[in-house]
Amino acid sequence: MCATAVEPEEGRVECPACGFVAFAHSMPTASALVVDEDGRVLLSRRANDPAAGKWDVPGGFVEEGEHPLDCVRRELREEAGIGLADERLLGIWMDEYDYNGRRVATLNVYYRTRIGDGTPTPADDVAELRWFAASDVPLDDLAFRHIRDVLSALRSGHEYA
Repeated sequence: MCATAVEPEEGRVECPACGFVAFAHSMPTASALVVDEDGRVLLSRRANDPAAGKWDVPGGFVEEGEHPLDCVRRELREEAGIGLADERLLGIWMDEYDYNGRRVATLNVYYRTRIGDGTPTPADDVAELRWFAASDVPLDDLAFRHIRDVLSALRSGHEYA
């Protein structure tokens, strides 16, 4: 804050001159596992890096002060043009994300939902949207390591209500 040189410590940086402290933290994300009446899940193909061209669950980073559920509703409007209904917390998974050449820890909140209104149409940073039956999900072409576990939890009916 005062432009004094600082030495990072594990998990934080503290300024010896003004006392300002910045803590390292995981970046929160929120995503929606949109499920249709046939039990298929809607996945999005990433248009941009990291993992451009890989399959992902629609969602994004939570903005400062934003509730994760509000984030997932905003992101699904932006990325797929749909409103959500019957949102239920599925769970929280940790992972990492490449951001501007460095690895960032992420705290990923997932909701199980269905479409409330609209027709899925790729927009924003999504190249394609596609429905997948559980047996057809391209597990070797997923954008992030933890998505396999998220999809497994969805299939097993694990959710916090």
